[in-house]
Amino acid sequence: MDNYLIIVEKQKRNYSAYSPDVPGCISTGKTENEARKNMSEALKLHIEGLIEEKLPIPKAKTSFYYNSDDTASGVINFRCTKSLQKKLIAIAKKENVSLSHIVNDALVKMYA
Repeated sequence: MDNYLIIVEKQKRNYSAYSPDVPGCISTGKTENEARKNMSEALKLHIEGLIEEKLPIPKAKTSFYYNSDDTASGVINFRCTKSLQKKLIAIAKKENVSLSHIVNDALVKMYA
């Protein structure tokens, strides 16, 4: 499955999520993380349904640009290979920390 951009938006009582590349596939969650996780599952199920129905699978083509006006927010989004992501997730689980923590530690060790 392609890596689809997931947009998560804060609503009054929860969070909603969608992908611009996969029209009609949406999800929600009580937290931002839950909405993102639910959307990943919704995308998987949506794509499986398209395959079963022999319908075309949308290509991931949307990218994003975050304009912070040169102010640091402390948030960086980046893409990596699935194999690298799996390795980093395994390390994070072993260390009982978040994936973000593992990546942050690696960057600090390299550049601090």
